[in-house]
Amino acid sequence: MRPPSPFLGFLSAHCSFLAPCILSALSLLLAAPATAAEQRTIAIDIPVDAEAIAEALRDDGWIRWLADNKEDLDIIIGPAAEGDTEILVRPLPIDDQVTTLLKDLPVRLSAGVLELDGTAYRQPAQNLAIRLPRAEKTTWLISGYGTEKVTDLARFILLKEAGVRSWGRDQASFDYILRESPWIERSGVWRATETGFAVDRDGERNDFPARDDYYSGMETLAGKSVELTAPKAIASRPEIHRLARDLDAATAAMAKLIPLTLDRPVQVVIESDHVTQGRYLGDIGEAVLAADGTVHLVFHTDDTHAYLHRIASALIRRAKLEATLSPWLLEGAALWLSRQWFGQDFEAWLPRFASARLLPTADQLTANERQADGSGPLWVPVAASLVDSASGTSLRQKLAALPDVRKTRAHLARLALLPTPTPAPTSRPEIPFLDGISFAMLNRIDGGYHAPSVNKRLTHLAELGANAVSLMPFAYQPSPTEPSLRFSNNHPTSETDIGVLFAARQAQAAGFQVLWKPHIWISGESWPGDIAMPDEASWAAWWDSYRRYIAHHAFLADWAGCSLFSIGVELGKTVEREREWQELIATVRLLYSGAVTYSGNWHGDYERAPFWDRLDFVGVDAYFPLADSEEATPEALARGARALADRLRKDSERFGKPIILTEIGYAARTGAWVEPHREGGDFSAEHQALAYRALFEALGHPEWLQGIFAWKVFSAERGNPDRPDFRFLGRTAEAEVRNYFSPHEPATSQTPTRSTSQ
Repeated sequence: MRPPSPFLGFLSAHCSFLAPCILSALSLLLAAPATAAEQRTIAIDIPVDAEAIAEALRDDGWIRWLADNKEDLDIIIGPAAEGDTEILVRPLPIDDQVTTLLKDLPVRLSAGVLELDGTAYRQPAQNLAIRLPRAEKTTWLISGYGTEKVTDLARFILLKEAGVRSWGRDQASFDYILRESPWIERSGVWRATETGFAVDRDGERNDFPARDDYYSGMETLAGKSVELTAPKAIASRPEIHRLARDLDAATAAMAKLIPLTLDRPVQVVIESDHVTQGRYLGDIGEAVLAADGTVHLVFHTDDTHAYLHRIASALIRRAKLEATLSPWLLEGAALWLSRQWFGQDFEAWLPRFASARLLPTADQLTANERQADGSGPLWVPVAASLVDSASGTSLRQKLAALPDVRKTRAHLARLALLPTPTPAPTSRPEIPFLDGISFAMLNRIDGGYHAPSVNKRLTHLAELGANAVSLMPFAYQPSPTEPSLRFSNNHPTSETDIGVLFAARQAQAAGFQVLWKPHIWISGESWPGDIAMPDEASWAAWWDSYRRYIAHHAFLADWAGCSLFSIGVELGKTVEREREWQELIATVRLLYSGAVTYSGNWHGDYERAPFWDRLDFVGVDAYFPLADSEEATPEALARGARALADRLRKDSERFGKPIILTEIGYAARTGAWVEPHREGGDFSAEHQALAYRALFEALGHPEWLQGIFAWKVFSAERGNPDRPDFRFLGRTAEAEVRNYFSPHEPATSQTPTRSTSQ
């Protein structure tokens, strides 16, 4: 990353598709009319008994943004709301008045069933929005199950009527949409008939038949407690049969602990990959609990703990015990049943998390919603310990006697006093010279870190000569002065935990070293180097959130077996806060056994960092200018690059550590060497290549340099090859990177065991 650049440039540099709500707002920003428009009112009419949906819509950040920034638009949400456009939200079961509105449409709504054009849809995840064609004004009816799903569909229709493109959809393209996930829907337009309206099947989109065919083609391994269904290609493999037996036995044991009589087996489906899992469920993970109680997993031998945890959640739902539990306590109750957590009994993690000061507060643990910066890997074992502390031997008894908030605080205080565990001796492998690529996620369901297409990309990088990749999860911070983070790991098109983990596993299996490198994305025209809090209370809150974010990823990076971890990226206004950085480094060392660095910014950041003695390598995001003129000659570029290499050598000597250039890169733009941190302008693949050539020839592979990470390659192909951005594959600069990565003498300072921190 780089010093400040325009907001749209930053988005194009770091992500092509963040999340539907972000792109929707961005589309609105870009498409806003230049002249004043007639004032409009969109009313969302929600009955009193569905107030939870109304509150969710009022609290939605992007709806608030829309209301605040679209001056010609008013949004009203509540009972009997009226406007120029009306959206009637009526969760099932509906009343007679709504039934009357549907009398000439091929739609029937009743308790437990949505019927469209003669086909009944009974899944709790399915929701329907229909335009009422005989209404005097544009009127939509939304019906379905559950606060979250109905809220999502109401937001979707609101954005449509506000003129915001969502998911790239033509806003005039449908009169009805029956949605199970953003990728599974049935939608189309009405066709007028003599008696009313019918579905125009010729232009209809219907994803359900293909989804149903996919599942009907699987094979089932029947057990008493678990019925495991898998694609035919893997159903006969010994490890799948072993998994079926293990899950069956464990599920029976967990059911006894509730206690719950299993009148039918738990349905467990092995998906072919995470893309399929996300497309059909709207979510991805080691295992996902669907709305109908089915558990959908993607098989990996290391993830059995996650499968058992999710099956335990299904059992709790079946036992009707989830209604009164907070989200974290629900997860904790499931873990109390399943016990195993990332390779150990959950209780074994508690001393480590307590010593690292990563325990949640009582208020966080018992809150009705998951916090945007809450960490499942770190907090679920704590919640399980709280359940365990309750009286009783069965889960039903323990949940009936859960401690109140006061007793929960006392329990957490006792955990905080657990003795610091003695770290197990670690034998770190030597790290070779890193011919690395900054491997950015293309934020698309079919091309992200979680997608099988990652392997094709990694093959290309190996052919290029690369032996390392950096993987970059993100957290979002609303502004540089707001002391809170929101983990960007909760949507299949964002950098999910399982997505980064999958990419790390695939990369390591292909022989790559992996640098796990968490970033922060700041909204507006800002960047992480602007982060600075207005007062000490805000600093304390920010560090609490940031430490948890970094600890969350350090834990996952260690589980993945990654060889390098970055504790921060370009946080220039924070580096003088030495105490907080020392505490953060100590926290990371408790959770992560590989080599640790920090990715300092070239622009006055890394030189001031006071903590290099506690890290293994000095990391620099090296966007140093090579010349101050767009018309600089190759000779001038060579002089600038040699001066830069000499400066970095002296920095390595001063800090007593080898340097890793955690980012280097040049956009394909005219004069790329003048401001290497920027992209945009006039396209020039030649200037991009000239800048790379000058830098690589000056750097070479000296002892003080541990490696570089070229910025950047996306996890899948991206369009518009002539865009003046940082991509270099398929451009002239690819040959320069290949030449630098060609066989060379290894650096002699290859191992972090030389660090004074060891």
